[in-house]
Amino acid sequence: MRVTNQFLFDNFQSDHGKVLSKLNKLTAQVSSGQKIQNSYEDSAVYADILRFNSQENELAGIKERSTQAKSLTDASDSALSEFTQTLRDFQTKLIAASNATMNSDNYEAIATELEEQKKHMISLANTQMNGQYLFSGSATNTKPIDNEGRYHGNDNALMTLVGDGIKIQSNVDGQSLFLGDDQHINKTVQTNVKLTNQISEDEPLTAQSSIAEIVGDEFTSDVRFFISGTQGDGTAFKSIVDTQVTAKIEDLLGEIKDSLGGNVKVALSDNGNIEIMDLKSGYSQLDFKMVGVQGASADTNLDDVTGDKIISFSKSDYTTIGGGNESLKIDQQYFEKSGGTLEGNVALIANGVHADATTKLSDMMNSTSLPDKTFDMKVTDINGVEKDIELNLSAASTFIVDGTSYNIYNADETVTNGNDFTMGQLNNIISMTMSDTLPASNNSTGFNTAVSNAKELINVDINQSGHLEINDKSENLSNIQFAMYDNDANDFSNTTTPSLSFMSNNAVTTAQSNLNFFDELDSIIDAVRNGVTDLDSNSGDPRSIGLQNSIDKLEQINNHFNNAQSQIGIRSKSLQIAEEKASALELNVMQLKSDTTEVDMAETIMKLNQVTLSYQAMLQTITKVNSLSLLNYMK
Repeated sequence: MRVTNQFLFDNFQSDHGKVLSKLNKLTAQVSSGQKIQNSYEDSAVYADILRFNSQENELAGIKERSTQAKSLTDASDSALSEFTQTLRDFQTKLIAASNATMNSDNYEAIATELEEQKKHMISLANTQMNGQYLFSGSATNTKPIDNEGRYHGNDNALMTLVGDGIKIQSNVDGQSLFLGDDQHINKTVQTNVKLTNQISEDEPLTAQSSIAEIVGDEFTSDVRFFISGTQGDGTAFKSIVDTQVTAKIEDLLGEIKDSLGGNVKVALSDNGNIEIMDLKSGYSQLDFKMVGVQGASADTNLDDVTGDKIISFSKSDYTTIGGGNESLKIDQQYFEKSGGTLEGNVALIANGVHADATTKLSDMMNSTSLPDKTFDMKVTDINGVEKDIELNLSAASTFIVDGTSYNIYNADETVTNGNDFTMGQLNNIISMTMSDTLPASNNSTGFNTAVSNAKELINVDINQSGHLEINDKSENLSNIQFAMYDNDANDFSNTTTPSLSFMSNNAVTTAQSNLNFFDELDSIIDAVRNGVTDLDSNSGDPRSIGLQNSIDKLEQINNHFNNAQSQIGIRSKSLQIAEEKASALELNVMQLKSDTTEVDMAETIMKLNQVTLSYQAMLQTITKVNSLSLLNYMK
């Protein structure tokens, strides 16, 4: 084969390109420390780089999120720590008020101190970090607690992603903190009339005492007890118990237990109050009302009672419809009034939670099929005009205002069946009647127009305690009054009809699972201010739970907040572990990435030197070849 100059030149050019490319690659590896600079150089290495970069970014994100979330949990933990300390101070003052002999000035001074501590706790509840409120749920720009102690946040959890599908909650929402519940608590109610021995003043009443010792030995006829209320599951009941005066109190307590379904503990306290505890802990609709009448053996309706002696077990000083003995009126009480706000005292519950606008009255009565039911309302509207309203729940429900009947319509413009009647519809009717904005025509258009206009003047809703609340938005704040009760509430001839109360002279709730924190503090402070040591219908506030029960209530609240602090501490630790794990994994990924994508610098430099020498040698050889002349060949 003939070796031409062109052949030599082509070989040189090819070898030169290869060596120069290798030299450039090694030079780039030395300068960058990376095996490749572009994806096309090695697809496998490039795929590894993408995978490691993605893992690094993911772990860096987990580290950053975990660190930020831990800052939130730590701030919440700090606020809750101060909260629990303030509660302990609050409790210390409360115990001091209950144990010492004090006058009204002393009680007022302690109550004032407790008010200041309540304000401090409102401030703690509104703690912010980086401009965001800690206890508002996900509504972090909303101030959670107003000056009245009402909650305005939500119950949403703030979740932090710390792994593949793994999330950790980083907040304590105010809904569960201030309006939460403790399913370990057994609801307890007590009558507030202290029963005393009417025969022997020196001997306290016990379960073995006779009924005669309650009424006095001058009365010899039998006693008829009218018992009503709600069992823990929401089942309403009414019963009549006829008892001889020679019977023992424990016999009456047994009848009460049977009326309440049996799953309760009924006892007579040392103070002479009847105490009833639901044996099933958690949410309970337990409610109890009782009145005794001597010489009323023929009466089955409290409206017709004409007995010799009325034995009261609960007193409330509410304004009773039509006057008369409040123990005989039971649910015929006007709502409590504060300025332009009216509030009932019965928590409206269905299926274990507070009712809302969508809740059916039949569900609140624990009845799948509601029979024809009539509720009476006594209203004084915003103009000071008194009205009698009759709410008839039936196949075609209506409400009657001073003799004029109006249909109640659903959203689809059909007339409402009583089984489907909701709290929202009740709220609308109350709003219309109290604002004097009634339907101009008895059809769905007239009904809906009246509802829309009425809401401009009267707002009706269920508040955070589960009570029905009516707010007058007009300027006539002194006019409004409202009462609502089951038309059959006082009729004990039919004891199987479901019922529902909104305002009642019932037994006082001293313990329950659901919590309204700042309302609880208000009731405790009022008990201190009034110097009420225990349940006593003759005290300044007959429905005050008293200092002794307040101490128990505060212990429950303390446990609730301690549990919340424990939870946030656990979440903080979990976030710390997540951050540390992400950091460790990130280092591991970085090492793997280094091993996979970075060059061995010593080896690469040695190869670079070798290739450089080879390149230089090649250039020298080519130079010599190019310098040969005919004379050189001839030599």
